[in-house]
Amino acid sequence: MKQAVALLVLGAVAMFAAAPVAAEHASDIGASVDISSRRLNPAKYPSQAIEACVGGTVIVLVDVDKNGEFSKATVERSGGQAYFDEAALEAAKHWRYNPAMEGGQSAPGRLRIPVDFPVYEGCWASVEVDVEARPDSASMKANPPKWPAAVKDDKLRGKVVLLIQIDRDGGRKNLKVGESSGHDDVDTAAVFAALQWTYRPAVLDGEPVASVLHWPVFFGQKTPPPYR
Repeated sequence: MKQAVALLVLGAVAMFAAAPVAAEHASDIGASVDISSRRLNPAKYPSQAIEACVGGTVIVLVDVDKNGEFSKATVERSGGQAYFDEAALEAAKHWRYNPAMEGGQSAPGRLRIPVDFPVYEGCWASVEVDVEARPDSASMKANPPKWPAAVKDDKLRGKVVLLIQIDRDGGRKNLKVGESSGHDDVDTAAVFAALQWTYRPAVLDGEPVASVLHWPVFFGQKTPPPYR
């Protein structure tokens, strides 16, 4: 099975701001990246990722000197592909930084920066098929969503629509919420259940093909309407 990317999880990592890393001697203020320079010099999205329809988040460690000048950058955690890591490191070289402050004086510092490469939006486009992909019924029954208490108490009802990229061999590549329930804990329960399911690929002209599955997950209803 090709690399599976859970977009919801990847999105949670990207929300964290660049965080200073504790140095050998504690600083009063940690080093930081200049936000405007980062916006003006975003990491270049690798063309290979667009073709492969994959995403990832790279955690980069950046060292700066007492003047805030870039010293070096290393990958603390890979984005899963070498081209993501290389793009993140290259971008870090072009950002401006603020040095750490220690005892009222500027000092060298290190900071941790998450660099997010979301799945290319065009990869979520639907394609025409004769038979749509779908989750395997047995795997859905074995791995139902673990709904929060409000759903179990029948206080919430509705649905979450998931967008799931399925390979021609039935492997799940990427997954994200296409239509939210309006409740983060409900969306998360649906996503984590879908991550456990196995899938049947779409069929076109008698052959399995890659496709994007739009799958509604109903909650808080004793007899939900059929999915398809």
